Amino acid sequence: MPPNPSKIPPPEILSLCKKFFFIGLLFLPWLWVVNIIYMWPLTKHSDIGKEIKKYLYFSMAGALFWLIVLSTWYSIFVNQRITWGEFADKIIVLPIRGA
Repeated sequence: MPPNPSKIPPPEILSLCKKFFFIGLLFLPWLWVVNIIYMWPLTKHSDIGKEIKKYLYFSMAGALFWLIVLSTWYSIFVNQRITWGEFADKIIVLPIRGA
């Protein structure tokens, strides 16, 4: 279990929050979600809350963006896979058996 973030010194918390955000830019939206869940309770502290909120809001926006992109791709792919023919079969990870 990770340490309780409220016991970590404020500069280290901000550094950790920034690292989660910038590493999340490498197409790792789940890391943004972890950042939000793990760091959100610390926004109540007046000494570091304002600085952390900026990165948490950016993490929220990025995670929401990727959720929309991946949901859209999934819904289009599921509904159009048959009409795409051989191309769809090539980009599928698991081969489809049967029809």
